[in-house]
Amino acid sequence: MGIARRAATVLGTAAAAVGAVELLHRRAPGNDVAFSDEGFRPQRMAAGLLRLSGRVTVENLTADREVMLCGVEPHVALLSDASVAELRTACRVESRDKAYPPRPDGYWTAYVVKPAGSSAFDVQVDVQGRAAALDALYAVWVDVRVGTYGAEGPRPRSHHVFVALREAERTPPSWRDVDGAQVLPVRTHLLTPDDDPLAVVQKYAAPQAEPGDVVVIGESPLAVMQGRLRHPDEVRVGWFASRFCSFMGGEGSLGTGPGLQVLVDQVGGPRVLGALAAGAPLKLAGRPGWFYRLAGDQARLVDDVTGSLPPYDQFIVLGPERSDSVCEAIERTTGLGAAVCDANDLGRVDVLGASTGVDHAFVRRALASNPAGNGAETTPLVLVRPPAP
Repeated sequence: MGIARRAATVLGTAAAAVGAVELLHRRAPGNDVAFSDEGFRPQRMAAGLLRLSGRVTVENLTADREVMLCGVEPHVALLSDASVAELRTACRVESRDKAYPPRPDGYWTAYVVKPAGSSAFDVQVDVQGRAAALDALYAVWVDVRVGTYGAEGPRPRSHHVFVALREAERTPPSWRDVDGAQVLPVRTHLLTPDDDPLAVVQKYAAPQAEPGDVVVIGESPLAVMQGRLRHPDEVRVGWFASRFCSFMGGEGSLGTGPGLQVLVDQVGGPRVLGALAAGAPLKLAGRPGWFYRLAGDQARLVDDVTGSLPPYDQFIVLGPERSDSVCEAIERTTGLGAAVCDANDLGRVDVLGASTGVDHAFVRRALASNPAGNGAETTPLVLVRPPAP
């Protein structure tokens, strides 16, 4: 009996040690790098040539480990109102690291980025074809794939650049009568993380508004402008998310490993686990929805792949941040009341934030028909006008 107890103690200690090592491994920075970019403004070089060029900076986030850059390969997606079959794309990458200048043959020489150091490279994308086909393009997505190598071995990374190529077409406003109000969906260009919400409202909504109107921003467009989107390939799915996503149902945004992992990264594993533990029996008892109440607003705002319009349909889009402060800034600058809302075609409207004085119930009634739509309408703003006194 004593031998069995000692054996159980040894095995338990070994298991705890293995668990501790695994936890430390999961929390280790590995090949962690951060990307930023500048430039990438479209230029029509000639009648049949569109060029995008910019610089990408890679920062090594680890304090004591080197990260190697083993290759850079841009992939280009063209978004158009017409066929892009006749358009041709060509990409060029040049290192801007002083110790590793670009080679004339285009070969990428692998090199080290020191701990807490940084490096940069230039990317040029040329799109060639008939002028009419180039004119039909409305956006370009450049997926800059970077091969990193370090403590966790080879790990492919990506930096995504979205470039809107044209402004929204100006059309006469077409106000719609809804329950106790009028609404005007406002079309914009394809919004990207380079856009500022205040500037977008000033450019597209303010010129068509009157005193007393409320401008509503969709929650997903605001999240995109805040850069709150992640490609599934970039999400490191942990043990918890890979197992417990099966308890979330097969149709929601949290029913995949990456979708649930994004929530875990936002609010923490213990909170998600506690929400599951408390929400599951309450759901069985006929009281659904408690998981989302306990896990927080982000749990119901995550849009998994296919949940947004192209090209963001390839990404997991999180809920926006600081919705109230965004609305207050809009009101201070434009004089318009503002709200951030999540609306769907089933008539559900959640007001995530609003400027002082905005009547939430009035906004929910006005948006019950979801005038902005959930598809490719590209109308992320809606003006809501109360009835004349």
